[in-house]
Amino acid sequence: MKLAATAAVLAVLALGGARIARVAAEHDAPSVIADEPYAPAPDTAALVALGYRELFADLLFLRLKAYFGGSESTASGIAALVEAITALDPHYHRIYEWGARAITLASRGVDNTAYLRAIAVLDAGARQFPDDWRLPYLAGEIYTQDLETGDPAQRRAWDEQGTLLTETAIRKPNAPAGTATWAAMMRTRLGQRQRAIDGLREMLLVTDNVTARARLLARLAELEHGAATELAAELQEARNRFQAAWLSERPSVPASVYVLIGAPLTPAFDLATLAAGGHDLVGTQPIDP
Repeated sequence: MKLAATAAVLAVLALGGARIARVAAEHDAPSVIADEPYAPAPDTAALVALGYRELFADLLFLRLKAYFGGSESTASGIAALVEAITALDPHYHRIYEWGARAITLASRGVDNTAYLRAIAVLDAGARQFPDDWRLPYLAGEIYTQDLETGDPAQRRAWDEQGTLLTETAIRKPNAPAGTATWAAMMRTRLGQRQRAIDGLREMLLVTDNVTARARLLARLAELEHGAATELAAELQEARNRFQAAWLSERPSVPASVYVLIGAPLTPAFDLATLAAGGHDLVGTQPIDP
């Protein structure tokens, strides 16, 4: 009788221990993450599409939107879809900025590798659409604000690259001039105060927006430790000279481009001039092959 009671107690303890162990195992088990959606590799995507590249790209974009909207999206899963879409339809303008932002906003797995893949997407878009200021500007933001490292040399390299991309963006058509203050702040942080000043002065030459000019002027006065009113008078005189030279020498190109290329070359023995037959080709339409 005593032996039977002991056996019963041991059985109860065993069952209780098994239940406790099962509950603990369920608690400690990793949560199941949904599988990443299928995306063909960029170099084989065209083969998989069987000639229907744009149609397949549209279908993948629909899949991407649904996956991104879920709670289990991963940066690598989104990046794979974006890269496949851009390989199938490189002229699909919207996907570059939208896709890069989606990579950085995924629910899981957003790390330096993901940020660099987003930058690669933006770089590809900038090659396809060189006049879109948003692509290099977003890439610059990722370099300077999102990428993380404990290596000072790597940090500086990323900040330099991001600032350069920002400066490239603000010189493109329709770019908001006020963003030049961000580039100036980054140059100052990098210890390049004079470059920050030069960049602000350049943007003030080509900017007509009154609000943007006020912001740029305030930042310039802060860097040069001068009075904004005195700087405004000086810069207005410089702006008048600049506009007169621009409209006289290269009226066919935007002011922001004239800042970079300057006046046409004077007649001289120059191979580039000879190849163009003595004509200034800047601002002309390309000849179809």
